[in-house]
Amino acid sequence: MIEYIDEIRVKDFLMSLSSENDDDILKLKEYAKENDVPIIRDEARDFLRLVIGIKKPKSILEIGTAIAYSTLIMHRLCKDANIVTIEDFEKRIISAKSNIDKYFDKSKIELIEGDAGAYLKENTEKEKFDFVFLDAAKGQYINWLNDIKRLMQKDAILIADNIFKDGEILESKYLIKKRDRTIYKRMREFLNSVTNDNDLDTYIFDIGDGISVSIKK
Repeated sequence: MIEYIDEIRVKDFLMSLSSENDDDILKLKEYAKENDVPIIRDEARDFLRLVIGIKKPKSILEIGTAIAYSTLIMHRLCKDANIVTIEDFEKRIISAKSNIDKYFDKSKIELIEGDAGAYLKENTEKEKFDFVFLDAAKGQYINWLNDIKRLMQKDAILIADNIFKDGEILESKYLIKKRDRTIYKRMREFLNSVTNDNDLDTYIFDIGDGISVSIKK
């Protein structure tokens, strides 16, 4: 009987069984790698697909478009869903627009150019989202949380990616460089808030760089 399982070997084995069959998504992944654009890790990609496949959302909010890699993953799984995706980095907006033109049913997607915080505060529409994917500036997660909750329907799901911030969140704050301590503090606040919020049921998963899944009660 094996008493100890090497977690790295387990992850490597699981990833060897996971393959990407969508050529368009592979092209975006390769572009991201060549141009040093951060995108969701393969484990997070598979987890996102699992949750999307179960939830089958009709209205999706994505905060952090980048080159529209994760956007395309969600679009391919939920072709009838309306997606609002937000990006504020001009260079990535240009790439996102190009990819949306190539790969998307443009009647189903709206790219918001600008600050996510401003959009969240200004959005007072009656229609709310039943799925939110949060993968943007980590230091802003806590600042956006209340507005995100306001825009979530009952039983809506919020997935936040990279909550471990390359493992830094697991460390003592005294081991974190001073310039990174504000982000560290805010991410800790975010995790404490979502796990203790009476309006949410939250679960934390050691997938990729950490994922939280919150369901609005």
